[in-house]
Parts: sequence; C-alpha cells; structure tokens
Amino acid sequence: MIVKFPLIRITDQIEFANVIVLNKADLIAPHHLGELKAVLQKLNPSAKIIPAEFGRVPLNEVIGTGLFNYDEASQSAGWIQELNKDTHTPETEEYGISSFVFRNKRPFHPERFWNYLANDWHSTIIRSKGLFWLASRPDMALSWGQAGGSLRADPAGVWWCSMPFSQRMMYPSFVENKDLIEARWDKEFGDRMNEIVIIGQDMNKDLIIKELEACLCTPQEWEEVKKGKKLKDPFPQFS
Repeated sequence: MIVKFPLIRITDQIEFANVIVLNKADLIAPHHLGELKAVLQKLNPSAKIIPAEFGRVPLNEVIGTGLFNYDEASQSAGWIQELNKDTHTPETEEYGISSFVFRNKRPFHPERFWNYLANDWHSTIIRSKGLFWLASRPDMALSWGQAGGSLRADPAGVWWCSMPFSQRMMYPSFVENKDLIEARWDKEFGDRMNEIVIIGQDMNKDLIIKELEACLCTPQEWEEVKKGKKLKDPFPQFS
C-alpha cells in the first residue's frame, strides 16, 4: 500500500545535505562501509561524506564550510541528476548500484499498478521518485516517492492539458516554460507523463521496466476509459 513513513523524510534529508557524517564507521567492515558510502553517493552525488568514530569530526569540516548553496542543494539529489542525465558515478558500480528512468506517456491502470506496488515491488530498489498518472484520474498529476519499504503518493497539481490554452496562459509557470512544455506535448496525452527515477542495487532493469509496462493501460483499455468506463481505483483519495 502507499503510506507516509519517516524513512522517506530521512532520505529527503540525505538528498538535500552537502555534508553527511557516517558515525560509528569503525563498527562495520570496510566493504560494508564502502557499500554504504556508494549508496549515499548515488542518492546525493554532490555531498561530502565523512566517516567518523565516536562522533569525532574536525569542526572545520562541518562548521563554517561555506559549502551550502540553497539552489545547488535543491538540485543535488541523485534522482534529479538522473533526470538531467548527469549521474555517471563509476565508484558505485563496484557495489552493483545503478539507476535509470522509467518514462511512458500511457496511464497506469490503477488496480494493476496498486497490486504491483503492494505485492511485487522489488526489494533491490533503494529509492524511486517522480511523477505518474492514473487512467482513473486523467487530470491529476501524482507525485511518487519511495525509500526502502516506505512508499508515498501525493497530489502534484493538474496537468496543463486538463485546461484550455487561454487558462494555461494565466499561469506564469506555464508562460515561463511554454517552449519546453510544448516540445514534449503529445497529441493523445498532452503533457501527461509517467517519469520515475529508480535507484537500486543489483537490479534487473529490463524486468522492472517490463513489469511497469504491464501495469499501464492498453490502448483498448484507454479507449474504453475515454468512452466513460470506470476503473476500480484503490489509491487514496486526495482532498
């Protein structure tokens, strides 16, 4: 099921940090420490990672560093850099850590996607983040976030194609990004898009993509939805 859980909040903090201290680093094997550092580096390629023992860290490494920049920090997460195709970190490959982006314009079938997430989501996926949409809610953009076994879905507004062009032009966020939005516009689906970054360890990328594609509506199912067919939707209803 889709739930809110503190692990996602912790991951958000890791992705926003510019310095990460790994305390009690002396208590784990060097290989496991390297593996942990590789995971953190994939989640946040820009962060400085400092192993520590008994919380002892040189003060000049964490105080008055001048490293923090809000704009840079807000774009430092590995999943954002993956979207921008700037995440090649060879040091993580030693530990089987990799990432990819699942993109498809067709909507997810709500019941099939829910069942997949509840029963067949891969434990090899460490982190995933992005936007998606359901055939049962064609106007609503949904935000997707997952860290470990914690999953969360939240409303992320509406798709631009859900409103007339004259109404879109009333929003500065559309006007300022009009060329980019229209460059990705689809004749059938408008700006609707499933775009989910997936980061994991020892993942079977081809299998995961195949399984996600199986959760999408077929062209026939989508035609039936457009004609008024209602689909069972187990996802939470947002106010």
